Amino acid sequence: MSGRQANASTQGNITVRSPTRTMIDEIELREASQLHTAALQISKNCFDFKKLCVSVLGAAVAFMIRFTEYHLSNAIFVVAFMLIVGFWISDSTSYFYQKIVRLGIDQKFKSIAERYDPKPRSVSARPTAFGSLFNNSMWLYYIFFILLAFSWIGYAKGWLS
Repeated sequence: MSGRQANASTQGNITVRSPTRTMIDEIELREASQLHTAALQISKNCFDFKKLCVSVLGAAVAFMIRFTEYHLSNAIFVVAFMLIVGFWISDSTSYFYQKIVRLGIDQKFKSIAERYDPKPRSVSARPTAFGSLFNNSMWLYYIFFILLAFSWIGYAKGWLS
């Protein structure tokens, strides 16, 4: 009987163990903590991308309208489109790496748990580039694309000048 099993007590049908942490457990817990800190920083960066997108897009459109002497042109829509796409790809890349880091955290906790309980545990699925581009945190860019599309169509039809 191992030392870990010796600390087990049975209460009804439930076996309760009071494991003592090993050095490997401590190392993996600290690694998980460091990964968690990194994931939080990446998450903050994703939010900063959205704030920066709104600011840069507003300033760029205002500058372009002033530059074209207050007349709309296709250049304004092209610049807006390129800015939105650029920020969307940057934000999606950060989101992808955030999910990779969270997968690493899951794997650390799975490793620790399996040392004390042999039941198989699952971890999060590996993120995909498509899933990173199209997820609920990207709604700001979808809304910008919709507004831009309607504005550009309105300009092309002559409804906006």
